Amino acid sequence: MAGTWILSAAVFSAILFPAASSTTFTVKNNCPFTIWPATLTGGRSALLPQTGLELAYGESQSLDAPAGWSGRLWARTRCTTDSTSGRFSCASGDCGSGAIDCNGLGGAPPTTLVEFTLQGDGGKDFYDVSCVDGFNLPVSVTPRSARGCSSTSCPVDINSGCPPELQERAGDGAVVGCKSACLAFDTDWYCCRGAYGTPSACTPTNYSMLFKNACPQAYSYAYDDATSTFTCVGANYLITFCP
Repeated sequence: MAGTWILSAAVFSAILFPAASSTTFTVKNNCPFTIWPATLTGGRSALLPQTGLELAYGESQSLDAPAGWSGRLWARTRCTTDSTSGRFSCASGDCGSGAIDCNGLGGAPPTTLVEFTLQGDGGKDFYDVSCVDGFNLPVSVTPRSARGCSSTSCPVDINSGCPPELQERAGDGAVVGCKSACLAFDTDWYCCRGAYGTPSACTPTNYSMLFKNACPQAYSYAYDDATSTFTCVGANYLITFCP
């Protein structure tokens, strides 16, 4: 009798609280040039099977993330392989691994980030697009296979209107990124640290509003949570660069 009760309880629990499953990210390149998306795992999550991709215009590739994964994705641009050393490097978003796979290394800002925490509080996925570290490419996140979930994006090319003092330039002078004020000036006020390390003390600035006005759904500074964090349950996600 007791064994029957234990079995029934287990079945009942499985119905109410189904086991968390993996999540599929489909990364697509809509930019009219080749990009090299990359992933960085946060916390104690395992690295994804691929930590770097090469996508020509119109190409897409899927990545499976295990249950509970957290981390970020971004794209590198203007990448080349040195003919002598064989070292791979990029003008924007380079992770310093010397290869297409970033192998647990993050991208050098400024980069537009897509951030995820899967099956977090209440079993929800939390996701956002962030320009806190600056911007290098437009990007969107679209939930799939789930109802009532919102997409988010930074669809505008902020580089084209980036002030000179924030511009990140390649060796040939081309603007390949737009720095945040924190990255450009490294002050407590712009970086929301020290005396400015609380939501009440760290408020939007003219520079953060440049990003917010261009991309209202994206994080523009550290405490921009109210309009920039999104949640969903049971979705897979399409991540499109240059949507």
